[in-house]
Amino acid sequence: MVLIERVGEMRDIWDDGYSQSKKLTEEMVKDAEKKLGVKLPKSYIELCKMQNGGSLKYCDYPTPVPTNWADDHVNLPEIYGIGKEGILSSDYYIEEWELPKDIVLLCGEGHWWVAFDYRNTKDNPPVIYMDLEWGTDTLIFELAPDFETLVNGLFIYEDEK
Repeated sequence: MVLIERVGEMRDIWDDGYSQSKKLTEEMVKDAEKKLGVKLPKSYIELCKMQNGGSLKYCDYPTPVPTNWADDHVNLPEIYGIGKEGILSSDYYIEEWELPKDIVLLCGEGHWWVAFDYRNTKDNPPVIYMDLEWGTDTLIFELAPDFETLVNGLFIYEDEK
């Protein structure tokens, strides 16, 4: 793995591609927290105030264990925003993919997911990675102790050639 660039500031992570169209309001945050029954991390809310979800320019994160993605990192192509098409769709996907309860999905595509893990806390949760195609079991591990650590650890991966 070659570390090309790290995020300097939170606003630097967004790609110019897809982004949620609705600008985040305090009412949207309160509504989401009420519907989800959790307190969203301040760093996540601040990031969504800059851009309410979207594609990431810095889209890789190191992992402590191998996954189906790679031996040493995972890819996060986007971070969901606060809204119906974002984190509020978590309950649907949790039921459809039989994921653990008390999580809020941040990114994923069916066979893998990145989520806030509220199973043991209702405030400032760790971020977990779930790989549903890991042998006969689901691989679940802590990706980052909190959202801010996740964002600050994003990088661009390039293969050495």
